[in-house]
Amino acid sequence: MGKLSNCLSMIQILMARPKVKIDDLAAELGVKPRMIRVYRDELEKAGIYIESVRGVNGGYSLDRRSILPIRNFNSTEVQELQIAIKSYLSKQPDHDSTLDNALEKIKAAQRDQALSSKHFYFANDYLINAEVGNESEHYKRLYHAFNHRKKVMITYEAASTNAVTKRTIHPYAFVVYDENIYCVAYCEQKEALRTFKIIRIHDVVLVDQSFYLPENFDIRKQFPHLGFIREPQEVELIIDTPFSNQVKESIYSTDQIIEELPDNAIRFKATLNGEQSIKKWILGMGTKARVIAPEHLKKEIQLEVEQMLQNFQK
Repeated sequence: MGKLSNCLSMIQILMARPKVKIDDLAAELGVKPRMIRVYRDELEKAGIYIESVRGVNGGYSLDRRSILPIRNFNSTEVQELQIAIKSYLSKQPDHDSTLDNALEKIKAAQRDQALSSKHFYFANDYLINAEVGNESEHYKRLYHAFNHRKKVMITYEAASTNAVTKRTIHPYAFVVYDENIYCVAYCEQKEALRTFKIIRIHDVVLVDQSFYLPENFDIRKQFPHLGFIREPQEVELIIDTPFSNQVKESIYSTDQIIEELPDNAIRFKATLNGEQSIKKWILGMGTKARVIAPEHLKKEIQLEVEQMLQNFQK
Protein backbone atom coordinates (compact mmCIF):
# COMPACT_ATOMS: atom_id res chain seq x y z
CA MET A 1 0.00 0.00 0.00
CA GLY A 2 1.07 3.60 -0.50
CA LYS A 3 1.84 6.13 2.22
CA LEU A 4 -1.67 7.66 2.22
CA SER A 5 -3.35 4.26 2.45
CA ASN A 6 -1.06 3.22 5.29
CA CYS A 7 -1.75 6.45 7.19
CA LEU A 8 -5.51 5.88 6.93
CA SER A 9 -5.11 2.25 7.96
CA MET A 10 -3.01 3.33 10.92
CA ILE A 11 -5.80 5.70 12.04
CA GLN A 12 -8.37 2.89 11.78
CA ILE A 13 -6.23 0.54 13.88
CA LEU A 14 -5.62 3.18 16.58
CA MET A 15 -9.30 4.12 16.68
CA ALA A 16 -10.22 0.48 17.31
CA ARG A 17 -7.68 -0.12 20.09
CA PRO A 18 -6.65 2.04 23.04
CA LYS A 19 -2.91 1.43 22.53
CA VAL A 20 -0.81 -0.45 19.94
CA LYS A 21 2.92 -1.21 20.01
CA ILE A 22 4.99 0.12 17.12
CA ASP A 23 6.16 -3.38 16.13
CA ASP A 24 2.55 -4.60 15.99
CA LEU A 25 1.54 -1.63 13.83
CA ALA A 26 4.45 -2.31 11.50
CA ALA A 27 3.51 -5.98 11.23
CA GLU A 28 -0.14 -5.22 10.42
CA LEU A 29 0.79 -2.65 7.78
CA GLY A 30 3.60 -4.76 6.37
CA VAL A 31 6.31 -2.12 6.81
CA LYS A 32 9.39 -1.57 8.94
CA PRO A 33 8.97 0.12 12.37
CA ARG A 34 10.76 3.27 11.19
CA MET A 35 7.95 3.83 8.64
CA ILE A 36 5.41 3.97 11.47
CA ARG A 37 7.28 7.01 12.79
CA VAL A 38 7.16 8.54 9.31
CA TYR A 39 3.38 8.00 9.16
CA ARG A 40 3.01 9.51 12.64
CA ASP A 41 4.90 12.63 11.54
CA GLU A 42 2.78 12.96 8.39
CA LEU A 43 -0.45 12.65 10.38
CA GLU A 44 0.70 15.31 12.87
CA LYS A 45 1.34 17.69 9.95
CA ALA A 46 -2.35 17.23 9.12
CA GLY A 47 -3.34 17.97 12.73
CA ILE A 48 -4.04 14.36 13.75
CA TYR A 49 -1.92 13.65 16.81
CA ILE A 50 -0.50 10.27 17.81
CA GLU A 51 0.61 9.95 21.42
CA SER A 52 3.57 7.76 22.32
CA VAL A 53 4.11 5.99 25.66
CA ARG A 54 7.40 4.24 26.37
CA GLY A 55 7.99 1.12 28.45
CA VAL A 56 6.74 -2.45 28.65
CA ASN A 57 3.10 -1.37 28.54
CA GLY A 58 3.75 1.46 26.10
CA GLY A 59 2.75 2.02 22.50
CA TYR A 60 0.95 4.45 20.20
CA SER A 61 -2.51 5.84 20.88
CA LEU A 62 -4.68 8.28 18.97
CA ASP A 63 -5.52 11.68 20.43
CA ARG A 64 -9.23 11.48 19.60
CA ARG A 65 -9.71 15.19 20.21
CA SER A 66 -7.72 15.88 17.05
CA ILE A 67 -9.63 13.55 14.74
CA LEU A 68 -11.39 14.98 11.70
CA PRO A 69 -14.76 16.44 12.92
CA ILE A 70 -13.08 18.85 15.36
CA ARG A 71 -10.34 19.98 13.00
CA ASN A 72 -12.71 22.14 10.98
CA PHE A 73 -12.84 24.78 13.75
CA ASN A 74 -10.11 27.41 13.84
CA SER A 75 -9.58 29.96 16.62
CA THR A 76 -11.50 32.70 14.77
CA GLU A 77 -14.52 30.45 14.31
CA VAL A 78 -14.45 29.42 17.97
CA GLN A 79 -14.39 33.08 19.09
CA GLU A 80 -17.34 33.99 16.86
CA LEU A 81 -19.21 30.87 17.95
CA GLN A 82 -18.66 31.86 21.58
CA ILE A 83 -20.10 35.34 20.96
CA ALA A 84 -23.09 33.91 19.07
CA ILE A 85 -23.85 31.43 21.86
CA LYS A 86 -23.62 34.09 24.59
CA SER A 87 -25.90 36.36 22.55
CA TYR A 88 -28.45 33.57 22.10
CA LEU A 89 -28.34 32.57 25.77
CA SER A 90 -29.16 36.12 26.86
CA LYS A 91 -32.55 35.56 25.24
CA GLN A 92 -32.93 31.77 25.71
CA PRO A 93 -31.42 30.99 29.15
CA ASP A 94 -33.19 27.61 29.31
CA HIS A 95 -30.56 26.23 26.91
CA ASP A 96 -27.66 27.44 29.04
CA SER A 97 -26.32 24.07 30.20
CA THR A 98 -26.47 22.27 26.84
CA LEU A 99 -24.89 25.02 24.74
CA ASP A 100 -22.23 25.87 27.31
CA ASN A 101 -21.22 22.21 27.49
CA ALA A 102 -21.03 22.00 23.68
CA LEU A 103 -18.89 25.14 23.52
CA GLU A 104 -16.51 23.86 26.20
CA LYS A 105 -16.00 20.62 24.23
CA ILE A 106 -15.10 22.59 21.12
CA LYS A 107 -12.76 24.87 23.05
CA ALA A 108 -11.11 21.88 24.71
CA ALA A 109 -10.23 20.52 21.29
CA GLN A 110 -8.40 23.72 20.30
CA ARG A 111 -4.66 23.68 20.91
CA ASP A 112 -4.31 27.47 20.95
CA GLN A 113 -6.79 28.27 23.72
CA ALA A 114 -4.03 29.61 26.01
CA LEU A 115 -3.22 32.19 23.35
CA SER A 116 -6.88 32.97 22.75
CA SER A 117 -7.61 33.56 26.43
CA LYS A 118 -4.70 36.01 26.60
CA HIS A 119 -6.36 38.12 23.93
CA PHE A 120 -10.11 37.54 24.30
CA TYR A 121 -11.84 38.16 27.62
CA PHE A 122 -15.46 37.87 28.76
CA ALA A 123 -15.51 40.24 31.72
CA ASN A 124 -19.19 39.66 32.52
CA ASP A 125 -20.65 37.30 29.99
CA TYR A 126 -24.12 36.67 31.37
CA LEU A 127 -25.53 39.21 28.94
CA ILE A 128 -24.25 40.34 25.58
CA ASN A 129 -25.54 42.77 23.00
CA ALA A 130 -26.75 40.80 19.97
CA GLU A 131 -25.60 43.62 17.69
CA VAL A 132 -21.96 42.84 18.34
CA GLY A 133 -22.06 39.12 17.68
CA ASN A 134 -20.68 37.56 14.54
CA GLU A 135 -22.88 39.95 12.51
CA SER A 136 -20.45 42.78 13.19
CA GLU A 137 -18.30 43.41 10.12
CA HIS A 138 -16.15 45.81 12.11
CA TYR A 139 -15.39 43.12 14.65
CA LYS A 140 -14.58 40.61 11.90
CA ARG A 141 -12.13 43.01 10.25
CA LEU A 142 -10.49 43.91 13.53
CA TYR A 143 -10.15 40.27 14.49
CA HIS A 144 -8.71 39.49 11.05
CA ALA A 145 -6.16 42.26 11.56
CA PHE A 146 -5.31 40.91 15.02
CA ASN A 147 -4.93 37.39 13.69
CA HIS A 148 -2.58 38.53 10.90
CA ARG A 149 -0.82 41.21 12.99
CA LYS A 150 -1.85 43.98 10.59
CA LYS A 151 -2.49 47.63 11.46
CA VAL A 152 -5.91 49.15 10.84
CA MET A 153 -7.20 52.66 10.27
CA ILE A 154 -10.45 53.28 12.14
CA THR A 155 -12.91 56.15 12.10
CA TYR A 156 -14.03 56.51 15.70
CA GLU A 157 -16.66 58.59 17.50
CA ALA A 158 -15.77 59.56 21.07
CA ALA A 159 -18.52 59.03 23.64
CA SER A 160 -17.85 62.19 25.64
CA THR A 161 -17.57 64.74 22.79
CA ASN A 162 -19.07 62.95 19.76
CA ALA A 163 -15.94 64.05 17.92
CA VAL A 164 -15.05 61.78 15.00
CA THR A 165 -11.36 61.08 14.39
CA LYS A 166 -9.23 58.74 12.31
CA ARG A 167 -6.68 56.62 14.14
CA THR A 168 -4.18 53.93 13.22
CA ILE A 169 -4.28 51.16 15.78
CA HIS A 170 -2.67 47.77 16.51
CA PRO A 171 -5.40 45.37 17.75
CA TYR A 172 -4.09 43.52 20.82
CA ALA A 173 -7.22 41.97 22.33
CA PHE A 174 -11.02 41.99 22.63
CA VAL A 175 -13.17 42.38 25.73
CA VAL A 176 -16.88 41.71 26.17
CA TYR A 177 -18.14 43.93 28.97
CA ASP A 178 -21.54 45.30 29.99
CA GLU A 179 -23.30 44.04 26.83
CA ASN A 180 -20.71 45.39 24.41
CA ILE A 181 -17.49 44.30 22.78
CA TYR A 182 -14.35 46.42 22.85
CA CYS A 183 -11.10 46.31 20.93
CA VAL A 184 -8.05 46.90 23.11
CA ALA A 185 -5.34 48.33 20.90
CA TYR A 186 -2.16 50.37 20.77
CA CYS A 187 -3.05 53.78 19.32
CA GLU A 188 -0.27 55.36 17.24
CA GLN A 189 -1.66 58.89 17.72
CA LYS A 190 -1.78 58.59 21.52
CA GLU A 191 1.30 56.32 21.69
CA ALA A 192 -0.49 54.29 24.35
CA LEU A 193 -2.97 51.48 24.91
CA ARG A 194 -6.59 52.48 24.35
CA THR A 195 -10.01 50.77 24.32
CA PHE A 196 -12.43 51.25 21.42
CA LYS A 197 -16.09 50.33 21.67
CA ILE A 198 -17.00 48.44 18.50
CA ILE A 199 -20.40 50.10 18.01
CA ARG A 200 -18.73 53.55 18.05
CA ILE A 201 -16.45 52.63 15.14
CA HIS A 202 -17.75 54.04 11.85
CA ASP A 203 -15.24 52.40 9.53
CA VAL A 204 -12.37 49.91 9.59
CA VAL A 205 -9.72 49.85 6.86
CA LEU A 206 -6.97 47.24 6.84
CA VAL A 207 -3.47 48.68 6.42
CA ASP A 208 -0.77 46.65 4.69
CA GLN A 209 1.68 47.16 7.53
CA SER A 210 2.56 44.67 10.24
CA PHE A 211 2.81 45.40 13.95
CA TYR A 212 4.56 43.65 16.81
CA LEU A 213 2.32 42.16 19.51
CA PRO A 214 4.29 41.88 22.79
CA GLU A 215 4.60 38.24 23.81
CA ASN A 216 3.86 39.02 27.47
CA PHE A 217 0.62 40.89 26.73
CA ASP A 218 -2.28 39.26 28.59
CA ILE A 219 -5.69 40.93 28.58
CA ARG A 220 -6.62 39.13 31.80
CA LYS A 221 -3.86 41.03 33.61
CA GLN A 222 -4.46 44.31 31.76
CA PHE A 223 -8.22 44.40 32.22
CA PRO A 224 -8.28 45.90 35.76
CA HIS A 225 -6.17 48.84 34.51
CA LEU A 226 -8.24 49.72 31.44
CA GLY A 227 -10.97 51.73 33.17
CA PHE A 228 -13.81 49.27 32.56
CA ILE A 229 -14.58 48.56 36.18
CA ARG A 230 -16.33 51.46 37.82
CA GLU A 231 -17.91 51.23 41.24
CA PRO A 232 -18.45 47.47 41.62
CA GLN A 233 -21.68 46.76 43.49
CA GLU A 234 -22.37 44.28 46.26
CA VAL A 235 -25.67 42.83 45.10
CA GLU A 236 -28.07 40.69 47.12
CA LEU A 237 -31.09 39.05 45.49
CA ILE A 238 -33.80 36.54 46.32
CA ILE A 239 -34.34 34.39 43.22
CA ASP A 240 -37.19 31.92 42.75
CA THR A 241 -37.41 28.88 40.51
CA PRO A 242 -36.80 28.32 37.58
CA PHE A 243 -34.10 31.02 37.52
CA SER A 244 -32.70 29.88 40.84
CA ASN A 245 -31.54 26.64 39.22
CA GLN A 246 -29.80 28.48 36.38
CA VAL A 247 -28.04 30.86 38.74
CA LYS A 248 -26.79 27.99 40.92
CA GLU A 249 -25.15 26.44 37.86
CA SER A 250 -23.32 29.65 36.85
CA ILE A 251 -20.46 31.73 38.19
CA TYR A 252 -21.09 35.48 38.11
CA SER A 253 -18.36 36.53 40.52
CA THR A 254 -15.45 34.91 42.35
CA ASP A 255 -16.95 35.98 45.70
CA GLN A 256 -20.54 34.91 45.07
CA ILE A 257 -22.47 33.22 47.87
CA ILE A 258 -25.62 31.18 47.26
CA GLU A 259 -27.86 30.25 50.17
CA GLU A 260 -30.59 27.65 49.68
CA LEU A 261 -34.08 28.81 50.72
CA PRO A 262 -37.46 27.02 50.92
CA ASP A 263 -39.35 26.16 47.73
CA ASN A 264 -36.11 25.89 45.73
CA ALA A 265 -35.46 29.64 46.02
CA ILE A 266 -31.97 31.05 46.71
CA ARG A 267 -30.37 34.09 48.30
CA PHE A 268 -27.67 35.32 45.90
CA LYS A 269 -24.85 37.62 47.06
CA ALA A 270 -21.98 38.78 44.85
CA THR A 271 -19.87 41.75 43.82
CA LEU A 272 -20.87 42.57 40.24
CA ASN A 273 -19.75 45.06 37.60
CA GLY A 274 -21.62 46.62 34.71
CA GLU A 275 -24.69 48.46 35.97
CA GLN A 276 -26.73 48.12 32.77
CA SER A 277 -26.06 44.40 32.57
CA ILE A 278 -27.02 43.93 36.22
CA LYS A 279 -30.32 45.75 35.79
CA LYS A 280 -31.25 43.95 32.57
CA TRP A 281 -30.32 40.61 34.08
CA ILE A 282 -32.60 41.24 37.07
CA LEU A 283 -35.44 42.63 34.94
CA GLY A 284 -35.11 39.60 32.67
CA MET A 285 -36.09 37.36 35.59
CA GLY A 286 -39.31 39.33 36.08
CA THR A 287 -41.23 38.56 39.25
CA LYS A 288 -38.85 35.70 40.08
CA ALA A 289 -36.16 38.10 41.36
CA ARG A 290 -36.27 40.56 44.28
CA VAL A 291 -33.52 43.06 45.03
CA ILE A 292 -32.51 43.12 48.70
CA ALA A 293 -29.43 45.32 48.31
CA PRO A 294 -28.13 47.82 47.45
CA GLU A 295 -30.96 50.23 48.07
CA HIS A 296 -30.19 52.47 45.08
CA LEU A 297 -30.37 49.46 42.73
CA LYS A 298 -33.75 48.50 44.17
CA LYS A 299 -35.02 52.05 43.50
CA GLU A 300 -33.65 52.05 39.94
CA ILE A 301 -35.33 48.72 39.17
CA GLN A 302 -38.58 50.05 40.65
CA LEU A 303 -38.34 53.16 38.47
CA GLU A 304 -37.74 51.03 35.37
CA VAL A 305 -40.83 48.93 36.13
CA GLU A 306 -42.97 52.02 36.72
CA GLN A 307 -41.88 53.48 33.40
CA MET A 308 -42.70 50.20 31.67
CA LEU A 309 -46.20 50.27 33.19
CA GLN A 310 -46.71 53.86 32.01
CA ASN A 311 -45.73 52.83 28.48
CA PHE A 312 -48.34 50.06 28.49
CA GLN A 313 -51.03 52.45 29.78
CA LYS A 314 -50.58 54.92 26.91
